Amino acid sequence: MSLQAVLVDRLLARLRQVRDLLGLEHLDADAETRFADALDSMCFVEFLTLVAEDSGVSVEAVEEAAGRHYGSVGELAAALDAAGLPLDQKRSPLSATSRERASDARPMAWLAATAARLPVRRQPASEINAALRRPPGWLEEHAGIEARCLWGEEDPLSAAASAAQECLQEAGLSPDALGALLVTSEAPPLLTGLAAALHMRMGLASSTAALEIGGACTGFLAALWTASRLLVDTAAVLMIAIEAPSRWLSLVPSAAGEAAALFGDGAAACLLTAQPPSRSALPLRDILLGTDGSAGSLLRSEYEPGSGVLLHMEGVPLAHRAVRAMADAVRQLSERHGLTVDQLDAVVAHGGNGRMPALLARRLCLPIERVWSETARFGNLGSASVPSAWSFGDHSVSRTVVWTAIGAGLQWGAALFDTPA
Repeated sequence: MSLQAVLVDRLLARLRQVRDLLGLEHLDADAETRFADALDSMCFVEFLTLVAEDSGVSVEAVEEAAGRHYGSVGELAAALDAAGLPLDQKRSPLSATSRERASDARPMAWLAATAARLPVRRQPASEINAALRRPPGWLEEHAGIEARCLWGEEDPLSAAASAAQECLQEAGLSPDALGALLVTSEAPPLLTGLAAALHMRMGLASSTAALEIGGACTGFLAALWTASRLLVDTAAVLMIAIEAPSRWLSLVPSAAGEAAALFGDGAAACLLTAQPPSRSALPLRDILLGTDGSAGSLLRSEYEPGSGVLLHMEGVPLAHRAVRAMADAVRQLSERHGLTVDQLDAVVAHGGNGRMPALLARRLCLPIERVWSETARFGNLGSASVPSAWSFGDHSVSRTVVWTAIGAGLQWGAALFDTPA
């Protein structure tokens, strides 16, 4: 058997493995099978990762060998053969990052309470497929999303204020104890004055600062980072993430409409305090944030007259960067505190779509049940995705956890918590 034939067999094996991993039905494939017909963008990210591991090189090296053109299995095999990248090497060890422990073991702050609010109306995938003029099962298979939540006639500001008030009640604090309110949103229900509107809904004193924090889907981690710094001068900071993408993104048959279908409405709130108000408060150990503006074009929104706001995504490179950035952030933060990833009881992850958590789990070598996400059930909740996933999670099984997210820009981050014994 020629080397190219061997490469074809190995590529086909990896293709089938990826489809099996993500629960797709069996596909009869051969050298003529085109990747566009066999794998969607998220599947293809995983496929490229496996091919790179087999070759002992980076994904970028595989992409360069293929000229970033992926036609058929046979064509990729020929490109790898020509570049001298046989798929018979063991995975190269990753470069070790610093294992320096943090010099100060004291918590930065305490997560006193978390609450989430989702709209009553759930739009099932079947309804979304029909609106996009896609066949039954398309969204479920393509993006791993069963349904998304829509505010409809509900008032998102009331829902967000309710979540925030629940946090105060759980911690046994009055609104007067707050030094600041931080509000973040990727798709706000109000274009201006959002923080002030929520400040009013909660009846906060005029002396309580109300700030709006950017960062798109990473906005909640940016708010967490900011809140931890504000606690030097105040006892408690309340954070609210509120998302209403259904008010801005149209579900119409187009690439932009298909991108819009990934996003659901929702809200979440967290209370951060300088001292633990109860034994259930979580010590916040560390936060890291990262930015790479050169990759901002991978996810962008534009206003077009007559069409409104359109969301544009570069699927494969965006998904690859997203999974890699979150995995790297989790590893870096863990190693900074002398931990290995397998010592984490849970990774609470933002999901750009319902497939991403499984890919992140694989990249971190963790069982899928230890990566928490609600994207499959409720859609991409933007900045509210991570606190919502934590709010709905089973805290009885977690001791040491990392929250991680990535958003437009590109910006990403991670936060390390220890839960009480």
